[in-house]
Amino acid sequence: MNNKKSATPFNISRPTLSLILLATLSVVLLLTGFVKTGYLRNIFLLWNLFLAWVPLFFVLVARRIHASKQAAIGTKRVVLYVFLGLWLLFFPNSPYIITDLIHLVESESHLLWFDSVNFFVVALAGLATGLYSLYVAHQIIQRLTNKFTAWVLISGSVMLAGFGLYLGRFIRFNSWDLFTNPVFLFRKSFQELQNPLAIKTTLVFSLVVMVLYISLNLLIPPQYERTKNVA
Repeated sequence: MNNKKSATPFNISRPTLSLILLATLSVVLLLTGFVKTGYLRNIFLLWNLFLAWVPLFFVLVARRIHASKQAAIGTKRVVLYVFLGLWLLFFPNSPYIITDLIHLVESESHLLWFDSVNFFVVALAGLATGLYSLYVAHQIIQRLTNKFTAWVLISGSVMLAGFGLYLGRFIRFNSWDLFTNPVFLFRKSFQELQNPLAIKTTLVFSLVVMVLYISLNLLIPPQYERTKNVA
């Protein structure tokens, strides 16, 4: 499928455009809540949604690098792997946004219906963004290796994301800690591997994300992602 059929006039792919629409709806609902109550409520959702977009940005850059013919092969591979690594580092932020639903217990009773819609849309936007970034990463890895290896690496990435989600929700780590406090992060992470809650959380979220991803994969026509330069 050529670029004209796969991209919008602004050279944005249709999946990315759909994610932009979901993100826009999320912002509109947050602003509506501000107008309705007179104060900013659940503003942390906006930050978490931004973090959910970070891995998509890195993997889209990786896709452009992979498609580029200008850089030297060696340099191109190194930069490509760096951006794929950054994608994997920030990828847990996308499914993490689902856990924000626990904050619904803090909503006032007369606003619970509105907050439920708001939280659902933001969680859907974040999760959809993460699943699409996983799909793009999968396509890149498959072109670099083969179909079997790509599925193995993607499955491993989902498992790591499930553990990262546990570290974020229960231990309160975030992706930036890898740069600001890496020693403590790794030491604490290894300790948590012996925690039954960590294992249960990792398995549950990994299973959920993997099944959702496989479902998405089955919905997308195999010939769709032929474009290499659209966002």
